Amino acid sequence: MLRRITANLKVPIYASASLSFALMGDAFLYSFLPVNALSVQLPLIWVGTILSINRFTRILLNPVILWVFSKIGFRLPTIIAAFAAVIATAGYGCGLGVTVLIFLRILWGISYAILRVSALTYAMDYPGKGLALGVSQSIIECGPLLALITGPFILELTSPMLTFMIVACLSVPGIYFAFRLEEREQRIVYHAGLKLSFPSVFNRLAFLSAFSVEGMLVVLIGTLLIRSHPHWSAVEITAIAAAFLIFRRVCSLFISPFSGWLADQYGLFKIYSGSIILICSGLLLASGGFVFAGLIVVFTFYNINSSLAAGGASQGSANIAHAVSQNATFRDAGSAFGALAGGFLLTFPHLELIFVLCSLMLLSLTWIYFRGALALALATEKS
Repeated sequence: MLRRITANLKVPIYASASLSFALMGDAFLYSFLPVNALSVQLPLIWVGTILSINRFTRILLNPVILWVFSKIGFRLPTIIAAFAAVIATAGYGCGLGVTVLIFLRILWGISYAILRVSALTYAMDYPGKGLALGVSQSIIECGPLLALITGPFILELTSPMLTFMIVACLSVPGIYFAFRLEEREQRIVYHAGLKLSFPSVFNRLAFLSAFSVEGMLVVLIGTLLIRSHPHWSAVEITAIAAAFLIFRRVCSLFISPFSGWLADQYGLFKIYSGSIILICSGLLLASGGFVFAGLIVVFTFYNINSSLAAGGASQGSANIAHAVSQNATFRDAGSAFGALAGGFLLTFPHLELIFVLCSLMLLSLTWIYFRGALALALATEKS
C-alpha cells in the first residue's frame, strides 16, 4: 500500500522538489544581504528594493503566467523556471551592481511564481489533496532549511561570490526533478481580467501583518541583532539571522496542524485575533532590545496566523477560490512593501517607534475584526 501511495505521489513530489531546490538561493539571500550588502557592491539603501522586487514581480505577472500555462502546459515552463532559479542564485554574489541584481530578482520572481503554481497544481491533481499538499509543503521547506544551515558556514570559509555559486550548484537537482515531470492531461482555463475591491478588515489585517513580519522584520533582523550585540561579527550576525529564519520555517512544519485544531475547538476568529495580539507583543519585545525573545514569539505566532489566513478569508464567501486568492494577493503585497520599507529603515535609529506604530494599527484592526466576527458568530447561533 505504501508503494502505491508513493507511486501516485511521484509527480507532486517531483514538482515540490524542483521548487524546494530553487528556493535555496532566495532563502539565504534574506539572511545575507542586510548584513553583507556592501560586500557585493550594493548600497544599503537598495537592500529593501532588491529583497522585495521579486514579490512585486509575481503580483504583476501572475495573470501572464496563468496564460502561459493555459497555452503550453506545465512541464516546459517548470523546466525553464528551474534553470532560471539556478542562474539567479549564481549571480547574487557576483557584485555586478544594482541593475544586474534587480534583473536577477525579477528573473527569480518569475521563476518562483511558475514553480509555486506548478507545485500546487500537481499536488491538487492527486486524489488525496490534503496528503499531497502536506507532503508538498514539507518537501518545499527542505531546500531553504538546507541553505540557511549551510550558507553561513560556507560564507565563513569563502567569499560571497563562491558561496552563492556553491548554493547554485546545490540547486541544480531542481532542474532534474523538473525534467522528471509528466505533462498534465487537463489544461487550465484562463480567464482574463483581475478585479480588486477595497480590502475587507480581514485582508487589511493580512496586509499589515505581512508588512510588519514577512517584510519589515525579516529584513531588519540583522540590524536589530547588531544593535543589541555590537561586538558580534558580520558572519556571526548572518548565522544568527539565518538561525531565526530556520526557526520560522521549522515552525511552519509543525504548528499548522495544531493551529487548525485550536481553531476548530475555540473558533477561528478567536485564535486568529489572539495570534495578532501575541505577534504585536513580540514586535515590541524585539524592537525594545529583547531581540531573541521577541523574534521567537513573533515567528511562533505568525505561523499560526498565516496558517489560518485561507480559512478566515473564505468564511462567509460564496466564491472560496476567489476569496483565498485575493487574501494571498494582499499578503504578497504586504510582504513586498514591508521588505521595501525595511530596506529604507536599516539605518533608522529609532526602529521601536516604527514597530509601536505597526502594533497599534494591528491591534486597532484586530479589535474591529473580532467584534464583527463575534457578532456574526452570535447571530449564526441564534438563527
